[in-house]
Amino acid sequence: MAAKPHEVLATREARAQLPSMLERFRRAGSKAEPVVIGARRKPEAVVLSYERYLELAGGREKVRSALERQAEMVGRDLSEEEAMRLANEALHEIRQDRRADS
Repeated sequence: MAAKPHEVLATREARAQLPSMLERFRRAGSKAEPVVIGARRKPEAVVLSYERYLELAGGREKVRSALERQAEMVGRDLSEEEAMRLANEALHEIRQDRRADS
């Protein structure tokens, strides 16, 4: 799955739009689209709602936990390929759960 391209806001525009961004984040919560910011339209940072941040942080913890459980089950460390496969499966499950909650 390819990453969704985002418009990159110049830092000056982002500064001017910050109040409206925050209002949009308040209204839409975790469903608000992140905002990509960068000098000369080069992506350098992402601003997202706190709710979305918590979901992402929780997803990372779920993936870490799943990888640790899997390593314990097989009795060895996972290869990078195995870890990536498991991480993608966990991410897919998280996205399915989010869709089911919508």
